[in-house]
Amino acid sequence: MVGSFFVCGIAFLLAAALAGLIQTVSPWPWGSWLALHLAFVGGVSQLVLGASQFFVGAFLATDPPPRPLVRAELLLWNLGAILLAVAVPATAGAAIWLAVGCLVFSLGLWSVSIGLMWRRSLRRTVWAIGWYSSGALFLGFGVIAGSLLAHAVPWSHGDLLAAHMSLNLAGWFGGAIVGTMHTFYPSLTQTQLRFPRLQGLTFAAWTAGVVALAIGYTWGVDPLAVAGWLLLCLGAVGLLANVAACLRGASGPLSLAARIVGAAQPFLLAALLIATISAVDGGPEQALTGTSRAVVGTLLVAGWIGLTVLGSLLHLLAVVIRVRGGFAAPMPVARPRLDGAIAALAMTAIAALSLAQGTGIGGLHGPAGLLLLAVYLVLGTRVAQLAGRVIVCARPSI
Repeated sequence: MVGSFFVCGIAFLLAAALAGLIQTVSPWPWGSWLALHLAFVGGVSQLVLGASQFFVGAFLATDPPPRPLVRAELLLWNLGAILLAVAVPATAGAAIWLAVGCLVFSLGLWSVSIGLMWRRSLRRTVWAIGWYSSGALFLGFGVIAGSLLAHAVPWSHGDLLAAHMSLNLAGWFGGAIVGTMHTFYPSLTQTQLRFPRLQGLTFAAWTAGVVALAIGYTWGVDPLAVAGWLLLCLGAVGLLANVAACLRGASGPLSLAARIVGAAQPFLLAALLIATISAVDGGPEQALTGTSRAVVGTLLVAGWIGLTVLGSLLHLLAVVIRVRGGFAAPMPVARPRLDGAIAALAMTAIAALSLAQGTGIGGLHGPAGLLLLAVYLVLGTRVAQLAGRVIVCARPSI
């Protein structure tokens, strides 16, 4: 199941990279939107759908969902993502609603899968499904807001685009990543969660922050939107406390995946702090559309989400190969100096690029961008190699 979702998701990520390259060489009105859609809806979202079911099954010590159900999820999600990529630039109203229907129905089937695993589980823990369930709910509202935007439905009460971004980025992607880190990162570092009770505060702050942002932006309630940014910062601090404790508690050399995922997490708090300062200083709309937009986007997308996804793929694809190969294939060996250098270069590139965007230092922008591209190529090549081994050797099937 994980291999099937991940191979499809990686295919969309490669398509997104190609669309972004075409947009850079020969810009067209929908080029940037198409690249983002392929990356986040077809790519990252599909990775979350597959990984969440894998982790829920592991947390609850139960079997995966029935194969016909998973097949339907995969078919509908990929069909909806592809159809939406064609329908929106073509302004085909009926096709847009059909694509949205496929995505929402697939999300509903995902919810059924989570419910089935919960009912037949051998142990119960609310965190196994709490983060993913809230994230799926936010995504459902985000898809509805996105469909209204695609149909150019007039909305004079507030900023519907900002609400759509808050629900999708903070609610769906953010909630899934923040929630998963509480169990995934301890396993990467071979440690235990140092502050388990802090997860409750993190969950409450994060979900309340997303709700506040969505309502505040949708209805133009500025104080509520600012409160949402502050609550997200509080949630990020809670996550970082546990991540830092895992790093301190690791007894052996860290794998490349553990280093990359760990390096990504500080960028979440950095982006949220900058967005919060912008929202307090110039109003909530400045957090997403003001002068700090590029910096926040780089820290969140290239820094936090990008590195977390790449690092997670490095580990999970290796796990798929090992499990499907009867545990004969070893996990990647940690190379402290090389792995540490790659993680350090990734952090340096993102920090330098953000600094260049925020201060206007032109001479720093080009080298930082090239360094970041080089790091992404190294990590992306490794992920592509693992994905190829999954297809050829592990033979994912559902």
